[in-house]
Amino acid sequence: MVPSLRDFDGDGESTSLFGVVLYQASDGWRVAVDTDTDGSLVSEMSLRNYKEDHQTFIFPQKNDYGEPPLTVGVGINSEQKRVAFHYDMNGHGTRVGGIAAGYSINNEPGFDGVAPGAQLISVKFSSDPDDDLTISGTMKQAYDYAAALADSLEKEGIPVVVNMSFGIGSMYEGKADMEEYLDELIPRHPNLYVVTSAGNEGPGLSTVGIPAAATQVITVGALLPEGIGRDSYGAAIDRDILWDFSSRGGEVDKPDVVAPGTAISTIPRFSYDMRASGTSMASPYTTGVIALLLSAAKQKYPGWIPGQGLIRRALRQSGVTLEGYSSIEQGGGVVNVRHAWEALQRWKRTGYADAFQEYTISTYSPLYPDGDGGAAFWRSGYIPDSESRQEFTIYIRDVEAYEPVDPSQEFFRAYRLESNVPWMKTIQQTVYIAGDEGTDVEVIYDRGKMVEPGLYTGKIIARRAHGKKQTPADEVEFELLNTVIVPYRFSPEGDYTVTTSPSRLKSGESKRFYFAIPSGALATTFTLNAQKDSRSTLSGTIIDRFGQAQGYLPHLKSSERTEASSTITTSLLGDGIIEIVIEADPMDGAGNDSEFTLTAECLMLDVKTDIRTYGETGELVVVVRNTDTKPISGTFEYTLKGYARNLHDTMHGGFYRAPIKLDRHDGALWLAVKFAPEDYMRSTDILIRLVDSSGQSQVQEVYNNPEEWVFLPNFYRDSLDRWYFLEIVFGTATPTSSSASSSGSSIEFSLDKRSAGAIPFEITEKHVRPTDFEKLNGYGERDFYPYVPRTFKGELPELEGGIPEGYYRLGDLRFEESGYRGRAVELEFGG
Repeated sequence: MVPSLRDFDGDGESTSLFGVVLYQASDGWRVAVDTDTDGSLVSEMSLRNYKEDHQTFIFPQKNDYGEPPLTVGVGINSEQKRVAFHYDMNGHGTRVGGIAAGYSINNEPGFDGVAPGAQLISVKFSSDPDDDLTISGTMKQAYDYAAALADSLEKEGIPVVVNMSFGIGSMYEGKADMEEYLDELIPRHPNLYVVTSAGNEGPGLSTVGIPAAATQVITVGALLPEGIGRDSYGAAIDRDILWDFSSRGGEVDKPDVVAPGTAISTIPRFSYDMRASGTSMASPYTTGVIALLLSAAKQKYPGWIPGQGLIRRALRQSGVTLEGYSSIEQGGGVVNVRHAWEALQRWKRTGYADAFQEYTISTYSPLYPDGDGGAAFWRSGYIPDSESRQEFTIYIRDVEAYEPVDPSQEFFRAYRLESNVPWMKTIQQTVYIAGDEGTDVEVIYDRGKMVEPGLYTGKIIARRAHGKKQTPADEVEFELLNTVIVPYRFSPEGDYTVTTSPSRLKSGESKRFYFAIPSGALATTFTLNAQKDSRSTLSGTIIDRFGQAQGYLPHLKSSERTEASSTITTSLLGDGIIEIVIEADPMDGAGNDSEFTLTAECLMLDVKTDIRTYGETGELVVVVRNTDTKPISGTFEYTLKGYARNLHDTMHGGFYRAPIKLDRHDGALWLAVKFAPEDYMRSTDILIRLVDSSGQSQVQEVYNNPEEWVFLPNFYRDSLDRWYFLEIVFGTATPTSSSASSSGSSIEFSLDKRSAGAIPFEITEKHVRPTDFEKLNGYGERDFYPYVPRTFKGELPELEGGIPEGYYRLGDLRFEESGYRGRAVELEFGG
């Protein structure tokens, strides 16, 4: 038996009580803990604040086979007479700390982190994830602490570098409260550096998480180096590649760089797997690199501490670019500490470092609700033409690390513009910024050079205009990111089917395809076809416009089969341009390449459902319209699977609790809590869970988008009704009221509620009691001719136990296509 993280003393339970005494001694405040629960403190250690003498304690184990799982430090607040116990309960912090600054890990000489001489401080803003996540404002408080520490150490020349290997999914990258807060915080503290993991929501675009999309932070994606892939995973690759899970940019110019996303590092005693992968591992690697750069700068240029912006620029401009990846996937490329240090020294000689300036950039970005973003991102199938130019506005940013030498002299600077891709150009060749007046740059896209479907990413690069003198290529002032996605389109002439040209991928490589699903499509079938001589294993991820994976194409190995397909309903894919990422699996095969094509075939049926109620029974009415140009044959079946309801409520503060009944006839409960996107963007993390009457969590989910579902089977079916409690823990960047709401009242989303600190949400509650499928109207196969609507009806039976008041019927409608394809599509109906 492995000791539980809650079983501190190894007695096999999590109920032990440890006495704690806080007292004032001659040398200050001390604390003693009855670690062996014998009621005596005689043999116990007396500890002061950890930061004073770095003392720790452990809990002696009552078993005879294990070492103490936790090492604990104490923080004493003498004014409040409180003691905080600090320990790593899941190993994540210990692991990333070792990557950044470990020394002789596991007593192996030379097995060090990136910056083994750095000092480490652990700042916890989240408690046990099985109990709570953050409470309102704790992430902000952690950053505030780091900023205050940086200010206090600035005169001593000791920089503070924050590693944040944490984040949640985003809806509108760069628009979260926490990101806006960081973009204001970092420029005010020149001795503060913030590095974040980009997130593990890849491979889709628009997946950089919160707070990694903040402009001012250094955001890091995950690299799989050739050697680590070979030795740790048996990957047959002949070059460095990006991990597929590494989050990508789109609306924002992120990540800034990529770094090794796999490491063997320090782990606590209760953990056994020293190897871990994720952008969480790439971020501390880069944090260690920054510590090395700052240390070198301090030694060579006493008194000079390059600010965050200059360090970020050095990392981006000196990175090693990965072939086959766009800038919104890798930023400036792979972190290279030697190249970055050479750049800083060179910039110090040329004066670029001393004259460094940061800027704010804004342009029209149609996917944002307010239309304003820091990059141009067109994922709508439309490409602006010469009459609708993409206009960027640039202002200088006030940053304390780069205050002018002579404040009385008004800022003035001229910039020469250059495009790094052939499909766009600027109207101006040179622009100017004077004082607080910004400048506009107008960009024109050449549609004739973006005919082929795919991803087009490029930048307008601005450098100082020094007369006829050529400015070094890496002395970049600002960059204007432009991304245009050209999708495959469907047409009646093509039977609403498109097939890509043949593509070839080597092991570990990937390729992106984009599709504009037409209106009136019930579903789309994506089929991956591999050539018979292909030797790599191929697979695909089907991604909606928000970067969320909605389906997968099964692994395809031509020695076993040459075709793999997946049918996805349009309701699941949502609106917008769909992305399919095809990857040649680096972990399978001998590294050979594969040739393939991808086909997308739309099922052009428009289906609408309605429920007519007659007492305890009802009738399902289905209207079907063929929106194709050819007949479609198939069978519709339906089933009444349960009942559901939708509620609106509002939470005040960071916690919400409400009762939920699981009827004895229910087979299972599906429950979702959905926040409005703008409220979700206020969060730092959200947890929903269902707890039983004893307070034990039965199921829980951490959020990565505004809506998450939990599933609870009814293990006690047909015995008794059971009550559970829905609990929501909502962490925010800004503290709100601490009161909780459990009224169950119906409150609609409203701006005035948000401004008052309230957080409205919607609960969807589905109780499932499946019944057998039946044919509509009792008929089997039917032909559906173009634009001739057909109406079908089906009787809805009574549910065992009935439908409680306030709930509506819930069912599934299934269409099974006739012919060789034989596609089956299910839709949910209710009312």
